[in-house]
Amino acid sequence: MRLVIDTNIIISSLISNSISRHILMNSNIEFIAPEYTFTEILKHGDIIEKKSKLASKDVRYVMDMLFSRITIYPKDEYADCYVQAKDIMKDIDPDDAPFLALAMKTRVDGIWSEDKGFQKQKHIKIYTTKELLEFI
Repeated sequence: MRLVIDTNIIISSLISNSISRHILMNSNIEFIAPEYTFTEILKHGDIIEKKSKLASKDVRYVMDMLFSRITIYPKDEYADCYVQAKDIMKDIDPDDAPFLALAMKTRVDGIWSEDKGFQKQKHIKIYTTKELLEFI
């Protein structure tokens, strides 16, 4: 199975040693993400450190560990699908357009997200953490 992973799953995995982190680190699923993921994570860096109760060097270590399991795609590799994805997500959450564009461009089985907005679009299958647990 190959999935685009949403930033909310990565942030959850950074904050605690959760089910999400277990799935990310211990499954045979291949995960990919748009480079925009880094922008979103950096935007929430202070919250991640505060909630995780980890020193910044420890957060960085966990982040490096998690990203060793995620292939990052530069925007130019899915840019031709971005306009369509942005149009689909315009009334839902435009910030999620890079994830949808990447999923539309690459051969994936879906997107792993807990974001309810993604459930409103009908172009790409959305997997929740609970569904992935049942799958693996």
